[in-house]
Amino acid sequence: MWVEIVLLFVLVLVYAVLRDRRPRTLPPGPAEIPFFGRLPFFDEKTGENLRKNYGDIVTYRTGTLRSVFLFDYDTAKEALARLEFADRPSFFSTLSLDDEKTGGLVGSNGVQWQHDRRFVLRNLRNLGMGRSYLEEAINIEAKALVEDLKKYGGEAINYPDSFRTVALNIIWQMVASTRYDLRSSEVDTIYRLTKQFQRNFSVLSLLPFFIPALSRLPNPIKNYLFEADMFKVFIQEMRNVVNGAVDKHLEDYDPDNPRDLIDEYIKDMKENEGDNNSLFRRGALNQIVNDLFGAGSDTVNNQLKWMAYLLARYPEYATMMQQQIDAVVPRDRMVSLDDKPGLPLVEAFTVEVLRYSSMLVFNVQRSAIRDAEINGYLIPKGTMVIVANYSIHHDPRYWDDPHKFYPERFLDDSATKYTAPKQAFFAFGSGRRQCVGELLARMELFLFTAAIIQHFDVLPADGVDLSLEDCENLGGLRVPADKKLIYKPRN
Repeated sequence: MWVEIVLLFVLVLVYAVLRDRRPRTLPPGPAEIPFFGRLPFFDEKTGENLRKNYGDIVTYRTGTLRSVFLFDYDTAKEALARLEFADRPSFFSTLSLDDEKTGGLVGSNGVQWQHDRRFVLRNLRNLGMGRSYLEEAINIEAKALVEDLKKYGGEAINYPDSFRTVALNIIWQMVASTRYDLRSSEVDTIYRLTKQFQRNFSVLSLLPFFIPALSRLPNPIKNYLFEADMFKVFIQEMRNVVNGAVDKHLEDYDPDNPRDLIDEYIKDMKENEGDNNSLFRRGALNQIVNDLFGAGSDTVNNQLKWMAYLLARYPEYATMMQQQIDAVVPRDRMVSLDDKPGLPLVEAFTVEVLRYSSMLVFNVQRSAIRDAEINGYLIPKGTMVIVANYSIHHDPRYWDDPHKFYPERFLDDSATKYTAPKQAFFAFGSGRRQCVGELLARMELFLFTAAIIQHFDVLPADGVDLSLEDCENLGGLRVPADKKLIYKPRN
């Protein structure tokens, strides 16, 4: 009797293991532990090793989710443009401030995503994205940044919070008509929680997203093993910020004088009251505001960190760019976008910062809407599709000496004209979900970088060695490690 029971158990187990194996139609990948797969990863080294061992298309599994990583530019570009891979994975909804979990720009899907994206694009353009008066607003922040850095009096400091606040002020004025002082205590809580979240984040933190059964564990166990309370605290703090901004707009809303993106959304929301099919909802507005708050400040903030680090590491470029700026722009005037043609090295420098840093090691995850094919492989519905930005940005098939920081790669032969990258450049994504704020981010990065170069020599503090690159990976976000730098005002 017992022999039959054991034999039946073994047969069931073998059957379950065989059914759990990677389908043969998927690309190759590392061996999977049955019912678990492997731990998730977010670093470029693991990605490069996968590519070396298995090729340009690799399958990787964690828990119930299989991912297909794309390491080849042509394949990645084609996949990101296809409707079959336009969705985000379902776990994005768990982080949403929308009670219905369907609104916003980053994690939403389908009709609601298309609606919200169109609304944001239209209103950002109407509110000045790409126009001259937005440039004036950026230069106001650039001047404030220069004055803030001068207050340190040449003291060696870590990357200042003002890097993030100047970027936040630009998008937040368009979204909520609010500007913060660069040393404001109002945003200190958010900055502190963001830094704490990034420092404490680990691959274990995400296991409940990949293995839903872990979400059923008692809260004390989840908090101990996966720091689940960290997500809750961060989301609640962002909910407080967003709700405060939207509630204030609802209180003093004037339909005849909309001031910003929130007012424009409220206007559409009120005009569609009573329509049960309307996609203008308070929850969707909350998530849109949250997405713009985070993306609008974090991206430029981290790129400014890379910019400062690389200016200090390669002072010869700083000197050449200062010479260009001094020849074109009077010292008592801020650099403008009209000066770009005369500052090709400055523009090339900022674009090389984007490529070299590859701040997002992997593009934000996509999910297959239905069964689809990539290069002859059948990708089942629900499979995550992930583009390896870092690997593509450092692929010798597209870039000469890719691991070298070399702004001249974006200059013509005479070094007098900037030439934009034509391929293998994914700093702002690609295809159907390309970043809605790319134009704004490029304007900010150019003008903020030019302002710092124009007014400061960025130097490493005594004893700080920048000869060996020292990076941190914060949950897939690649940033230079904190190094004390000196922002020495130029004579």
